[in-house]
Amino acid sequence: MSNRTEGSEQHESPREAAVRALLVTAVTETPRPQRRWRVGTTVGAAVCVIAGAAAGGAITAAASPDPAALEAQSRAAIVIGGTVSSYARVVGTPVGTVGSGAHTVTVGPAPKGADEFVWSVACRSGDGRLSATWTGTRAQPASCPGDRPVTGRVPASEASGRTLSLRAAGGVGWTLTTGWVQSPPLPPASAAQQEATEDGIVTRSEYLAAFDRFQGCMTARGASLGRTPTSSLFVAFGASDVYALDWCTASEFDEVDAAWQGEHPVPAGADSDSWGSQRYDPAADRRYAG
Repeated sequence: MSNRTEGSEQHESPREAAVRALLVTAVTETPRPQRRWRVGTTVGAAVCVIAGAAAGGAITAAASPDPAALEAQSRAAIVIGGTVSSYARVVGTPVGTVGSGAHTVTVGPAPKGADEFVWSVACRSGDGRLSATWTGTRAQPASCPGDRPVTGRVPASEASGRTLSLRAAGGVGWTLTTGWVQSPPLPPASAAQQEATEDGIVTRSEYLAAFDRFQGCMTARGASLGRTPTSSLFVAFGASDVYALDWCTASEFDEVDAAWQGEHPVPAGADSDSWGSQRYDPAADRRYAG
């Protein structure tokens, strides 16, 4: 959980661990959504993906003039761009495929410049269950119709030779989109942020101090947060410069924020969307109020 929403997952940081764990999540075709309350393509080498056993059949635009396949291919770059940050660049030509039943994709070598392999699978027709499984991970299910696309991302260095398997019940039809992206590098956690988390406990004063450093970073990059109230349990903030936001949170706030929110989980029965917006009460939080 986090508390910003975009304006427009050796020792690993939470961001690195999340990417390594394949952060599979349901998203709409918008820049990478997060539960953090923020307010506020280039075509190169061809994507190297080899289609494998497709028991239910799969169609690409190159293989057939089928209208659904043509539409899937025409929207492929938009879909891939929508699964990642707005500042990421699509590398190569994403592939859109339509089909039904079982289908397996084996990933080939990454094109030059790519640092992540990205995929998105969505229900196209029918009524039933659809699941996607990346090598070595649990199946990610969706219900058809109704659910939004299920997406996944994996570092390019770990993608080649691995497989993505789809399973669909009954006559469920799906659209699979695969592609590669390149993102500008983000900084590691600063020494101050590492110091705040090294003892395994983040106090309120450490949380607010990290937020102050984050604000300073944003101001230095010309993307000031303006006046931001800090009285709520989780501080809500916003900025329109998404890259500056991700840069500064990585440097000064992400790990502290993740630890603080982990110390204050959503209680059973509470509204997860509004939890954290309530005024912070140190008397009710004696362990972390220091």
